[in-house]
Amino acid sequence: MGFGGATGYGDGGPDDDSDDGHDDEPPDRPHSALPDPLDRVWLHPSELSPLAAATVTRTRPMWTTTLLAGAAGAILTLVVLGAMGAIGNSSDGKPARAVPTSVPIMTAQALAVAVAHSVVAVSAHDEDGTKRRGSGVCVRQSGEILTSDRLIGAADQVTVTTADGVVHTARVVGRDSTTDLVLLTLVNPNDGSTMLASSLGVPAPAASHGPKAGDTAWVVGAPPPGDTSPWVSSGLVASTDSLVAVSDGPITSGLLETAAASSRASSGGALVDRSGNVTGIILGPVGDSRMTYAVPIATALAVANDFRAHGFTTHGALGVNGINGHRGPTVTAVVAGGPAARAGVHAGDVVEAIGRHEVDSMSDLVALVRHYRPGVVVKVEVQRGKRLLELSARLASMTS
Repeated sequence: MGFGGATGYGDGGPDDDSDDGHDDEPPDRPHSALPDPLDRVWLHPSELSPLAAATVTRTRPMWTTTLLAGAAGAILTLVVLGAMGAIGNSSDGKPARAVPTSVPIMTAQALAVAVAHSVVAVSAHDEDGTKRRGSGVCVRQSGEILTSDRLIGAADQVTVTTADGVVHTARVVGRDSTTDLVLLTLVNPNDGSTMLASSLGVPAPAASHGPKAGDTAWVVGAPPPGDTSPWVSSGLVASTDSLVAVSDGPITSGLLETAAASSRASSGGALVDRSGNVTGIILGPVGDSRMTYAVPIATALAVANDFRAHGFTTHGALGVNGINGHRGPTVTAVVAGGPAARAGVHAGDVVEAIGRHEVDSMSDLVALVRHYRPGVVVKVEVQRGKRLLELSARLASMTS
């Protein structure tokens, strides 16, 4: 902001009286007195420095006093206006409108404080001594934690380290390779009974709605070994409907994709929105992609409910086998009586789209179909010869 202005200082001159012929010299100045040395029209340059110094010495206290007086006046004015209720209101008496800003609601430090008590370190120990460390998110006060299926793997022992540094024993309630999710519960190491993990504090707050592409999101993972600060990174949400198809899982779609950095240590951690709410559960690294993927929190909580009720979850199934032919994903066989057969899909059909998504490979087809719940009716576009057909299939159920 620039400040501009000018201040004029004028020297008072003699009164512009008409000349009446009388000598108007002051009575206290004798006629024989010498004139003031500075009472001249012209000054030698050598005389300017002392004069300037004298001038500065005189004026400096004057403008300092002026500024102090002005500041005091401004403060007094604000106090009076505040007491009168003028501040924060418009001239018509209505509340003033807030000025929007581009500053994020949550800073990295605020996020760490907001969800650190709900993000835990998860360690998986295999029989051969292999140990993998990642993160998890507390979703219930009873000590239930969602984390990554690939992190747990074939571990015969799982431990959870809470934010206070206490190590707990955990067991697997349910797991799903399609979504790369596992639900853990903390147990008493002596008898295996479920225990209330009061040290976990309040479960992570779940976002009531998903983010939009272009929103800022934060990856929050457990602190690295020997550290007390959570892993925190930020980036923009690139997509809210990404597809991932990895041979060892996950194979699904409808994922959140963000440029926020993650690592194996943050696998199973929380994707957090600008309000500090958990909007997704972080997947383990996907191939050589530099992007971070997360299961939307609504999907993750639905899967957790299935684990809690049945010990497993289910996904949609179309009932076809196929290959990646030169024309695209080509159906080689149709399961008798299955959804595809009832919809009219034939062997030799080339699948062009599932729902509103184009299909480029059989892996894409599987990922798209598994994202839907069993019983959902989806549109299946197939190319049969020169004809493009749109068929409707009610998906069956499968577990993974």
